[in-house]
Amino acid sequence: MKRLSAVMVFLFTMVALSGYALAWPGHLEGKPDAFRPGDTRGYFIWHDDNGMHLRTTTRGHERIFTGVIRTDGKFVNVDDFKMEGNDRIRVSRDRDTIWFRLSTAGAVDGLNFRIKGGDYVHFELYMDGHRIDRKEIFLGDRGWHPRSSSFTIHR
Repeated sequence: MKRLSAVMVFLFTMVALSGYALAWPGHLEGKPDAFRPGDTRGYFIWHDDNGMHLRTTTRGHERIFTGVIRTDGKFVNVDDFKMEGNDRIRVSRDRDTIWFRLSTAGAVDGLNFRIKGGDYVHFELYMDGHRIDRKEIFLGDRGWHPRSSSFTIHR
């Protein structure tokens, strides 16, 4: 009976932690090498021990970065990174959608978040009101580019 109880406690603990424990793909790990604020223009997205990160930067000219991020889990610990002025982040009541608007001019703006549960995160990314070129989206430490500005990453 004690052995069964120990197994049940272990299984319960694993299920409770699984929302954070499910790993994202290895190619998403680590800050992109191409991330050089003020030198490269675009979106930089990565995962590390602190969660998921999205950053925008430009080569000095002001650009408006907007987008929608969706998951089948729940966004938690959503916070901004160096936002100011008209920059905005909004999280849906169900915590499964994030809308953002970042005005970036040579510096860096962004947001951080974690996803509890769920199997995917989906991004729709724009710059100056148009879908951004996929080559201006850098994912993970190697900076791979998705197939388009609307893409999904699965755990």
